[in-house]
Parts: sequence; C-alpha cells; structure tokens
Amino acid sequence: MKARFGLHRKALLMVIVLALGLFGFHGCAAKPKKSVSSIESMTLTIHGMRGSRCYEITDEDGMIRLQRYQMYVKDGEDVLELDGAVDCDKESFLALINSCQVMSWDGFHGKHPKNVSDGDMFRFEASVNGGETIQADGSANFPEGYRDLVRSFNELLSGAELQ
Repeated sequence: MKARFGLHRKALLMVIVLALGLFGFHGCAAKPKKSVSSIESMTLTIHGMRGSRCYEITDEDGMIRLQRYQMYVKDGEDVLELDGAVDCDKESFLALINSCQVMSWDGFHGKHPKNVSDGDMFRFEASVNGGETIQADGSANFPEGYRDLVRSFNELLSGAELQ
C-alpha cells in the first residue's frame, strides 16, 4: 500500500511539473517582444559633469537622419551646436534600435544609486510605430541596451557602418 501511494504521489508531481512547464512556455510564447517598425521622432539627451549632448533621430524620406548636438550655456542663453550628422539605412537602423530593446524602455525611471557621487543623467523620448510613445529617464542608472545604443550612435557619427 505504501509503495502504491508513493507511485501516485510521483505521478501527481510529474503531472504538476509538466503542466507548469507547458503553461510557462505558452506564457512566454504568447507575449512576443514588441519592436520598432517606424520612427516619427526620437530624442536622447544626456547631461554629465563635462557637458551635455542631444541625439535627434528623424525619418527623412526613408533614410534615418541621426544628429548630435552639444549643449551649453553662453551669455546666459542655452545653445545647441550641431556636432555631427549622418544618414543611415532605415532597415539597418531599426535593427539597431530593436537589438537595444528600446521598446522595453518605456516607463523606465532609473533612480540614482546610493553611494554614487556623480554620473550621467539621461532622458529618452520617442514617437514610433505611428504614434506610440516611449519615455525613459535615469541618473547613473540605465535600461538594458542603453550603453550599446549610445556607443553605436557615436560610432555612426564617426563614420562607422551599420552591420
């Protein structure tokens, strides 16, 4: 009797594990990652101890235009000075944006970590996919893919090609 009860317990446990596994896989498959398929506007502003810069991205007749501005104050006035610009293939640029998981940034608010005395602050705003908005900000705390995106922007502006 004891061996038979143990067999039922093992069978029940196997059914539960199998059901949870199937539910878990189905739950993951039911939520495909959202991606950016079009860009109406996109702005990334970074403020740091050594200065501030702003990246503006627009769709210009099927090509993506990436511009970087240096931001500073002169004679009490805010100044935006164009520091670089490049036109990129739209499909390659969208692949870059999606590889950095920009859609998942919406609502991100990276609070400044304790015991960190300085660091960059950022603000990201975008209108994509026909009017869908993405907003994120942080202080020395960034969403996944952020550093890769900034590095890629700077490489593009230095003459690198999108892969």
